[in-house]
Amino acid sequence: MKGKMKANRLRQVVSDILPVDVHCSQPVAPDSLPSTGADCLVSCFCLESVSPDLPAFTRALGHIGKLLHPGGHLMLIGALGESYYFGGPGVRIPVVPLNEAQVCESLRETGYTLIRLEVYTLPQDMRVGVDDVTGVFFVKAKKD
Repeated sequence: MKGKMKANRLRQVVSDILPVDVHCSQPVAPDSLPSTGADCLVSCFCLESVSPDLPAFTRALGHIGKLLHPGGHLMLIGALGESYYFGGPGVRIPVVPLNEAQVCESLRETGYTLIRLEVYTLPQDMRVGVDDVTGVFFVKAKKD
């Protein structure tokens, strides 16, 4: 019953779901967002998972930055040191392995000001074999 109540509440507050292609210079369909841009974007474990290398990750940050108005915020959560994860039995999905310095430099190159960066290093007992991630980063940044 509680799950059904949560699902109904979610349906009341979510007005639309937008397809996003972070590798396109215009990642969402025209007129999907207000012409002034979004106030905030949130991305969790996505950009590094869909980017084949560091330059593609950096370009993706730049592309989604176009969706923000100047001064808008980006909340970014991602994996550090991860080169793959298993998407199912025998399905190994490549990931661009990032370190803290690369994340910070990519943000700077694409017009963000880093407000806060937190890093969590995974202890060995949390590394369960579904990936080779060494840590997680949490970023709050502002679009210049």
